[in-house]
Amino acid sequence: MKRLSIIMCLICACAVCPTAQAQVAKWIIRPVNSAIARMNNSHFKAWNSEKCGVFNNEGKQVVPFMADSITDFVNDIAVVLRTEKDRNRLLSVLHATGEIYPVREEVYVDKNPFVCDNALLTFNKKGKEVFIDLEGNKLRKAPSITHPEGQTVDELEFVTDGPVPFEVGGKYGYRTNYDVLLPAQFMEAYPFSAGYAIATDSTGRYGLLRLLKDDVTVAKSTGAREAPDYEHESIDFKVHVPIEFDNEVITLDCVPSSGAVIEEKSFMGGSERIIPAMLPRGNYQVNVLAGDLLLYATTIKATPKPKPKPTKKKTTTTTTTNVETTATKRGTVTASTVSSGAVNLFVGASSLRANAKDCASFTITVSNNGDAAVTTPLTVSGKGVVCGIHQVTVRPHSSKAVTATFTGVKSRESRAVTVKTNSRSTTKTVSLIPFFTEF
Repeated sequence: MKRLSIIMCLICACAVCPTAQAQVAKWIIRPVNSAIARMNNSHFKAWNSEKCGVFNNEGKQVVPFMADSITDFVNDIAVVLRTEKDRNRLLSVLHATGEIYPVREEVYVDKNPFVCDNALLTFNKKGKEVFIDLEGNKLRKAPSITHPEGQTVDELEFVTDGPVPFEVGGKYGYRTNYDVLLPAQFMEAYPFSAGYAIATDSTGRYGLLRLLKDDVTVAKSTGAREAPDYEHESIDFKVHVPIEFDNEVITLDCVPSSGAVIEEKSFMGGSERIIPAMLPRGNYQVNVLAGDLLLYATTIKATPKPKPKPTKKKTTTTTTTNVETTATKRGTVTASTVSSGAVNLFVGASSLRANAKDCASFTITVSNNGDAAVTTPLTVSGKGVVCGIHQVTVRPHSSKAVTATFTGVKSRESRAVTVKTNSRSTTKTVSLIPFFTEF
């Protein structure tokens, strides 16, 4: 039986709207996973070492890390499986609406269970057919088969409709036009779709980012504390963060051109934070972080008050303190960064499990950082790799993705895949796990 193959065909129609509202993003699923895959716009499979679970788009885990495999949605139904007695036991039935129903019968999935619209084909321990309804209950009467062998199931598409990745020094961030959404910090970063994007942190672990409607801003004013000398400036940083960060510690790092980083933390809640700092004279990069996620980066210059000149006779000197609040400019992506090597390539997850046809599909995302549309040949090679797309056209400041597939995955192994365009080439090694584990 042919199962649904989810193709993330990411067509960036409006990712760079010139009037886009200022935004930022936060981890809705923390980057602690070995892989994450989108099931639809509201559910995401995640792998923790050898086990698989499902999170919804609120970050709630609806399927614990207990499964050995979870199918993609077919007609809005997915099944949760665990290897048991050399077979795949059916644990529960997950609906695209979020409901999950346990299966109390001891039944196994020996082949594609999606053979009709209102039931699943399973087998008991003796190999006899058992039909399970979509709420996990055993049916007394076998339903009619509506999906005969060989039927092709329509593929799904996902549209990129938000910020796109950019690359600086081998790390990725997110931008809208030339404005930075999140500074470069990720090992991998995939375009936003329906407000969510899969990315990896500096350790290569996968998490899920959610786009927020509010922004992060930083303003600099004269500090309430008195500077101890004329070589330091007392500064109060007024940091605004979205309400979604209300209960999180916000860290402000002042990074000098040389010397030690000055780190200050705000443990108070709320969207408006005052973070004081005492900075020696010089230039600084100011970073605002929530946990390990870099939200904002800007540059400032610390200018201590001038030392008073010696006075002659009895002259009264009046010193005025500048208490004006000055907003600092958020980082931007330079034209050279956007246009250099206009095309960037991103290759799917680091670990994949094959489907019942011994095939494991992955996404190749082509991003165009230039100001003109790009048409380029696309070559995908590797052991058992097939890809039906040999040329792509990507609009300016947009991303498009195609699907390639590893075939003949019958045992645990690692395979390398190489992707080439006219101007870029990348190779990635992917760990493959068969759908059915053989003993």
